[in-house]
Amino acid sequence: MKISCAKIYFILAVLFFLSAITRAEIGKEKNVETCIVILEGTLGDGGMDSPEFKEYSKRSNANGEAHGGVVLKKYMIKENLGLGEKPDFVLIVEYPSYEAAERTFSSEEYREILPLRDIAFKEVKILLTN
Repeated sequence: MKISCAKIYFILAVLFFLSAITRAEIGKEKNVETCIVILEGTLGDGGMDSPEFKEYSKRSNANGEAHGGVVLKKYMIKENLGLGEKPDFVLIVEYPSYEAAERTFSSEEYREILPLRDIAFKEVKILLTN
């Protein structure tokens, strides 16, 4: 069977077009559904070596993962060039939805570790994006 170059190009163009549509739809769904959470923290006196920090981190990470959270990036902050106190770190976490992110930080599991958080940190911000 002999296929002309024009037919091959046509078939490849159609496949490329269908692939582009599929990628666009997947990307559109992901952008609509996912929620990026920015966690900003200032450590308490014991820093990352305190038993409260270690236990809070272990249980908080497990709780976040149970709700579909994936840590995208971790940053240790060197300097604040703006106003206010310098946080010690920032975490960027992606959740499958805004609702999943809300459930993570309002769950019974998370509420149980709030006393550890209050000892391990001077300040914590949990910022949900849309």
